[in-house]
Amino acid sequence: MNAEGSKIYKWTDRPNMTGRRSLRSNLNMTMSPKFDIGTATSFININQTYSLESNSTAGLGSHLFGGPGTRNNGTVSGLPGVPLNGYRAWTPGLMWQEKTAQEVNRFIWSSQANYRPTSWLSTRATVGNDWTGRSDENLLRRGEGPPLTATYRLGARGIGRVQVNNFTVDLGATAQYSFLGFQQKTTVGAQYIGYKFTRASTGSSQLAPGGVTVGAGTQLSVDEATTDQRTFGTFIEQAFAWKDRLFLTAAVRSDQNSAFGTNFQSILYPKGSVSYLISEEDWWHAPSWMNTMRLRYAYGQSGVQPGPNDATRYYEAAVTNLVGVDQPLIRQAALGNDDLRPERSAEHEMGFETQLFGSRLSVDYTYYSKITTDALIQAVLPPSYGSVTNQYRNLGSVKNAGMELGITAQLVQKNVFGWDVNIAAAGNDNKVVSLGNTPEQIGTSSRTVAGYPVQGLWAAPITGWQDKNGDGLLTWYADEARNEVFVGKDTIFRGYATPRYSATLTNGFDLFDRKLRLQTMWDWRGGNKWYNNTERIRCTRPNCSGRLNPEASFEDQAMNIAANEHSMRTIDGYFQPGAFVRLREASAQYNFSPELARRLVRGRSLSLIMTARNLALWTKYRGSDPESGYNTTATTNASDAPSEFQTIAPPSFFIMRVNIGY
Repeated sequence: MNAEGSKIYKWTDRPNMTGRRSLRSNLNMTMSPKFDIGTATSFININQTYSLESNSTAGLGSHLFGGPGTRNNGTVSGLPGVPLNGYRAWTPGLMWQEKTAQEVNRFIWSSQANYRPTSWLSTRATVGNDWTGRSDENLLRRGEGPPLTATYRLGARGIGRVQVNNFTVDLGATAQYSFLGFQQKTTVGAQYIGYKFTRASTGSSQLAPGGVTVGAGTQLSVDEATTDQRTFGTFIEQAFAWKDRLFLTAAVRSDQNSAFGTNFQSILYPKGSVSYLISEEDWWHAPSWMNTMRLRYAYGQSGVQPGPNDATRYYEAAVTNLVGVDQPLIRQAALGNDDLRPERSAEHEMGFETQLFGSRLSVDYTYYSKITTDALIQAVLPPSYGSVTNQYRNLGSVKNAGMELGITAQLVQKNVFGWDVNIAAAGNDNKVVSLGNTPEQIGTSSRTVAGYPVQGLWAAPITGWQDKNGDGLLTWYADEARNEVFVGKDTIFRGYATPRYSATLTNGFDLFDRKLRLQTMWDWRGGNKWYNNTERIRCTRPNCSGRLNPEASFEDQAMNIAANEHSMRTIDGYFQPGAFVRLREASAQYNFSPELARRLVRGRSLSLIMTARNLALWTKYRGSDPESGYNTTATTNASDAPSEFQTIAPPSFFIMRVNIGY
């Protein structure tokens, strides 16, 4: 027992499990016909322990994908009595010796009031707060864990405390009235968002034998961070409606943010839209099979705020060696930017909606074009700036254009059988218009270059191969006459890093007087390549078919040689076709009759739903899965493209649900 009388748990006492508790409450009151209020609260506690299986270096994925898969492949380095059993460098038993725990407490509350002083005016006020407290703990006892480094098995202990708080206020008033033959609605409002993140952590390594506390370590470390951000915005919106067929909206919003530079105070975002149900006009003459036609156009601007500290100049503590003695110093960590402002996006959107053949077929088409200016880019600074190597500036411009199409059809509508179909398709073209006066942003596998997609894949292309001596094995020679693997001399654009095109087909079937519904969803994605980083790192270890298997295909051999032996050292072979078709979901729902529901569960209604997801995949991608992602987003500041990196494919899973209504 400690001084407070609470039990001190050993890590071996803590189960490898997750505990979750939650409590919710809602209270609504109508004070008068004109005034009502409501409050909602929610508390969630999650307490869990887990192993570091996702760690890309020490975790399970690295060693499962990196090993040859044969049982007799040696022993763990430095632990001669521990067999690898097919894993790369160590086994799951060593990984799981490192204990990690996390406890999360989250409390959310909100209160809303609505006041309607007159028949034409309504007001609202909403205030809320979302607080999260997180405690992270890690323990690796001396003599346990994987031999990640020479000192890793000497033990480590870490404790971290994090608090995240989001406070919001939303105020608004809406007036509805008629004027000059138009039904009009005027809305004004204001929002405030306050965000604060604080973290403090401490830890130590090289623990004393039996030590389990931070003080038991000889190498101490501490860390502290605070992020504070405020946003205040106001808006006004005016809407017009004429004869329930013509609808006009105009609005403007002003935002101020604490992340802006001191020389930039606020920004205005205008928007406007028009929607015209043209088929309601008397002069509209269309074929009898066309029931309705709506035309629409919209224009709007939005923004992305800089990071909380991107505009701030700040310094950091460091240590330097002066005449053989360590001396503390202060050096500049960030240059800041007094003129920093948010990215601004301006988008045009136009399209139509129509219903055909007795409203059994609906078509919705949209074309959009969006230009983002003042894109936030980390400009590379010359060496004369010293320890600061880059600075955020508003330099870039990016264009996105594309289309979206939705089709819904009721093909058969009978009591004994019904069939409905939904098709959703989209395409996008992404291009960097300008990088200002900054150089190309060059990453390991991708680049951001004017005239090309954001974070496109770039490499020297593998142009071919030829087994000149007929031995079944490809070899690279500096002598062109003998060389068997050919690679281009220049690094060029090789493809989009994420899908450009997508389509989803959903089929629904109703049987037995709509008691049974069967539904399938098929997904197609294409227009991109996916970076098979798992196979790339296997070959560099070396541990891949193209390097070790005499029966490997010429393609496997060529991409291995091009990456590891050819003078260009290109990873082009690991940029593989990313297109796929997937049976995303299949489900069956049976609705029991009310009489049977009363007899079986004494309820008003009863239904049984069976659902299966990720059932089948068709693709030319050669890795585990074209949706297996490690870094799944592409931005102007990312250093690498999305890829599969020692990650498993999305799992197939099955769900059974019973719905009972009383």
